[in-house]
Order: sequence, then C-alpha cells, then structure tokens
Amino acid sequence: FIVGDANCDGVVDTADIDAFVLALVNPAGYAAQYPACDLLAADCNGDGSVDTADIDAFVQLVVGG
Repeated sequence: FIVGDANCDGVVDTADIDAFVLALVNPAGYAAQYPACDLLAADCNGDGSVDTADIDAFVQLVVGG
C-alpha cells in the first residue's frame, strides 16, 4: 500500500480525505467500505496505529503529493 492513499486508487490526493477520516473515526466501517485496502495506509506518521496523530502527516502528503 501507499501511505496516505486511504482510498487505494494508487495516488495520494484530496480524493483520499473521506477514506482517511473514515479510517480514523470508524476502522470497521473503513474495512467494510474499502475491503481491499490496508488500514495502515492511513497511518501517515508511521507509528503503527491510525489516530489523530496521523492528521498532520496526512495533510502534508496530500498537499505535497
């Protein structure tokens, strides 16, 4: 997987925002909506968990991506 590519379309861009937020607030819902994706694609700071600490890193990936 590509870190930050929360919707698994192969690129990190603004289309990933909704999927990232879903992964952040509802991991089970994320798994149901994106069954082929790895939740850790939303672990943008690389600490092994998806939580609010990933937000700044995700924004940097989207803006810089």
